[in-house]
Amino acid sequence: MKVNQWMAINRNGIVRVRKSKPDLNWNELAMKLQIEIPDELFKRPLISAKIKIEDVPLQEFNPEIIVNTKELIEQQTGVKIDFKIVKEEKHD
Repeated sequence: MKVNQWMAINRNGIVRVRKSKPDLNWNELAMKLQIEIPDELFKRPLISAKIKIEDVPLQEFNPEIIVNTKELIEQQTGVKIDFKIVKEEKHD
């Protein structure tokens, strides 16, 4: 991404920033800014996980583990996570 802006400055610091050259007060000067930022800085990482359970116990399944894992990953990465429990058919 490329950004071209104009910054008005006086002895106290930056007064304003705008896209076009600003009108200046007597005590201000203008500086043209050309900033180039890699697009990758604005992309969130893609996280993928696959969990396979071979033997399903006959007791009740506790989905709290998935909820806690989902929240932990989302908090650490800022990425939305969606877990699904799918019964996989065995093919011989």
